Amino acid sequence: MSQPTRSSSPFAGLTPTTIPTVTALLPVRRRLTVPQVLSAAAECIEARGHSKDWFEDVTVPAGKGGVCAVGAIRMVVTGAAVDDHPVARAAVRALSAWLPSEPPVDAETGAPDFVEHVADWNDEMSRTAADVVASLRAAALAVAA
Repeated sequence: MSQPTRSSSPFAGLTPTTIPTVTALLPVRRRLTVPQVLSAAAECIEARGHSKDWFEDVTVPAGKGGVCAVGAIRMVVTGAAVDDHPVARAAVRALSAWLPSEPPVDAETGAPDFVEHVADWNDEMSRTAADVVASLRAAALAVAA
């Protein structure tokens, strides 16, 4: 019997059905940097699939459906696609800054709405999972540089 190959990915060899939450695979008390979150979010989408119009696909049992870019980022940080966290907000903002368009302005606060920006970009009809994964990885490299 051959030994599994060593990989830096916490998702190596796993399928979407074996990933209950991303944070379950990460060491407890490990603080992730924004580039690490963006890279792990790309891996999360590769492992679970890509979703549009939902942070996490709710048409299948919890933890088994695809996730959008924002949902994947939140999943990596909090373990749930709908839960927010300061590190998740920073990662969403970093991805938003990397995108070629500008974020919309929140009507109530007058501040840029980075979540809506990334979600709208993710949900574009022509957007593919490969586009989202590549953009998450490119944004991670840009932030790390």
